[in-house]
Amino acid sequence: MVTIESIIIGIVFILIQLYALTIVERSPIGEQKLLSLSGGVAIAYVFIYILPTLHKKQEEFGGSLALDTELYFLGLLGLLVYFSVYSFAQTKTATHLTELTVYIVQVSFFMVYSFIISYVVFSTDVKRVESLFYGLAISLHFIGWSYHLGKKHHRLHKNRGRYMLAGATFLGSIMGVFGPSSGLLIESMIAFSSGAMLFNVISKELPFEKHAHLPTFLISSLVYAATMIALKAFFDW
Repeated sequence: MVTIESIIIGIVFILIQLYALTIVERSPIGEQKLLSLSGGVAIAYVFIYILPTLHKKQEEFGGSLALDTELYFLGLLGLLVYFSVYSFAQTKTATHLTELTVYIVQVSFFMVYSFIISYVVFSTDVKRVESLFYGLAISLHFIGWSYHLGKKHHRLHKNRGRYMLAGATFLGSIMGVFGPSSGLLIESMIAFSSGAMLFNVISKELPFEKHAHLPTFLISSLVYAATMIALKAFFDW
């Protein structure tokens, strides 16, 4: 179902994919603080919402599945695929390939990743405050990884990649609105993207790199987590 909230979130997602580099570089709070803010919110989102949701979905399928861990395995698979793509760019093999080839491998994965996350966000039955609150977390997460990807391959990202990512995001949003909102396929998408998101947040968004501001990371993580817990209790999400 198309709502005003979903339209706003969809537009924001696409604009972020197109202008993440500009958003970070021209941020009034500075590059370090914005990236640390996005990382703090993302890690809180993963532990307070994504992992509990994954656990809930696994329990719902537990009666018919053999191992009671299938969705967790898909989460692990998502983490491993993301790790493989990330590691590929650092290997000696990648140094012998053209920058375009290496970038295409990475951006192809992120197109799938953007499609899945956008589909999940728009296919789930969340409205108003809840949708805007979760949309904020995903928006900041998109800013973080899109910036890192574009920073490393600035020319290719600016000329091609950002439009490919925006297209995948748009397609995922549209299909999420009109496609199925439940079932094993949807739960598998949630599980796969959860594993990939967990790796991305821990490996790229925790404040151990030069683009980090520890106080901002800690405060944003704790404030977002506390606010989410309070809102979930108040609105019974």
